[in-house]
Amino acid sequence: MYDLDAVKTILANKNNAILYKRLDADMLDMEKIIVSHSLVYIKSGTVEIETYDYQKFSASDGEMLFMPRDSYLISDYIKNDSDMEVYLFFFDHTIASEFLAAASAKNRSAQERILKFTPSDNIICYIDALKSVAYAHKDNEHLLKTKLFELLHLIVENSETFLDVLSAQEETKTDIETYMLEHYDKELSVSDWAALCGYSLSTFNRKFKRRYAISPKKWIIQQNMRLAGDALRNGHSVTQCASAFGYENSSNFIKAFKQVYKTTPKQYSMT
Repeated sequence: MYDLDAVKTILANKNNAILYKRLDADMLDMEKIIVSHSLVYIKSGTVEIETYDYQKFSASDGEMLFMPRDSYLISDYIKNDSDMEVYLFFFDHTIASEFLAAASAKNRSAQERILKFTPSDNIICYIDALKSVAYAHKDNEHLLKTKLFELLHLIVENSETFLDVLSAQEETKTDIETYMLEHYDKELSVSDWAALCGYSLSTFNRKFKRRYAISPKKWIIQQNMRLAGDALRNGHSVTQCASAFGYENSSNFIKAFKQVYKTTPKQYSMT
């Protein structure tokens, strides 16, 4: 997302960010998994999202959406009479848990995962001020954390439901095995998987290796090679498979394939 011409990075560090997006044309069917908790403020236009279980949500001018980490979404960004403008805020498990501790949040139950609300005047003032500030160091971790904390406190003043929903999401640990078996084919790093499952990178690696006896990176390669094997038998070429699974050249793909199947892709496709 950072590389898009339509996106301006206000602050960004690791899985946390504050971004501004302006579009002069619709962006439809954007499929993604949200690694960090996400807040979207729609200054103008309409955002429509559909979750993995076919729930649909829509927000327009002056509204905000909260979407928790591990949400699998198909989203549409739709401009109306003028260019679409949205502000995007991403904050990971670490920031969420620190904020909840500072807010003295108790374990709360909430049915909602995605929350839509109308921001207060204070939130609008906070967001409007972002556009006019040009930070010298956009990767300043401390500054970014401070700005995200400020926004979260303003939202809690505006909506106690938000605290309930965030607290409930942070109390939920995603089952590593179930989630990775469902989504291992997505383009995610090991750090992304750790964030999705609500663990630090070291804890995630330790739990994963205890379960599978190999590292997450090797496990993902194994699963991708199984998909590649199916593709080869369905008539795809070695070059097509190498490109589809993120290998810059065929020789690296062949090497990874042989480590899993003990034979070359060409020999495998002929069996």
